[in-house]
Amino acid sequence: MRVGIVGLGLIGASLAMALRGTFRVLGTDLDPAVLEAARAAGLVEPGDPLAADVVVLAVPIPALPSVLAGLRGHSGLVTDVASTKVQVMAWAQRAGVDLVGGHPMCGSERSGFAAADSSLFLGAPWVLTRAEPRLEAVVRSAGAEPVVMDAERHDRLVAGVSHAAFCCSAAYVLALAGDPEWPEARRLAGPGFRDLSRLAAGDPSLHLAIVGTNRGPVVERLRALERELARLRELIEAGEAADWQLRQLLERARQERTPSLEAVHGG
Repeated sequence: MRVGIVGLGLIGASLAMALRGTFRVLGTDLDPAVLEAARAAGLVEPGDPLAADVVVLAVPIPALPSVLAGLRGHSGLVTDVASTKVQVMAWAQRAGVDLVGGHPMCGSERSGFAAADSSLFLGAPWVLTRAEPRLEAVVRSAGAEPVVMDAERHDRLVAGVSHAAFCCSAAYVLALAGDPEWPEARRLAGPGFRDLSRLAAGDPSLHLAIVGTNRGPVVERLRALERELARLRELIEAGEAADWQLRQLLERARQERTPSLEAVHGG
């Protein structure tokens, strides 16, 4: 089976690496230097990726409307890897493309071809908007686990476990950076700061495109976050009399977090 990959950035190139040796992989990229590097590394073969049995659109979200419009009438199996699904599925419908929406729940604060990693998908959930055996075979070959879920539910759930996370990370860094003592404080930053600030190091264009196509669910999750931050602040302000309640909240957070440790993939 031939797999065509349109876009050889972090996700596209990592997928090509992961599938190499299992499928014939055809690929393209707007940047000729990236395409040349991918071919030189043996990641993709010459040929039209749109003629492949499975076509994976691994382009940035803002590029999807025009890419999908160019696929009008395409009869093959087409999927994407965008972090939001409702808006992307609407674009596909308007373009007349029978898209199987996809989202591998993994990633990195790094981006681009140079950041590609063949192990990126190992153990990660890969959401598909409908069951499709050929596509599921590709997902499993990359080391991920297919999870079939409708677009609306996907966007609602990932708004909390992914999109609100990078907003929280950015807010945390901005709150610290606004302190006059920040230059001195950053010298003391350790693992806690690195863990919570990691997502703030990601590509702002990517984050903007994500929240721009999932505004409602993201806003809902951020409001919930604001409520919990306010509750913690109020208990801390209340002093020792509220320490028992504060401890209960912190214990609940610990218990909710612990079972998820092995399921976190950074997407």
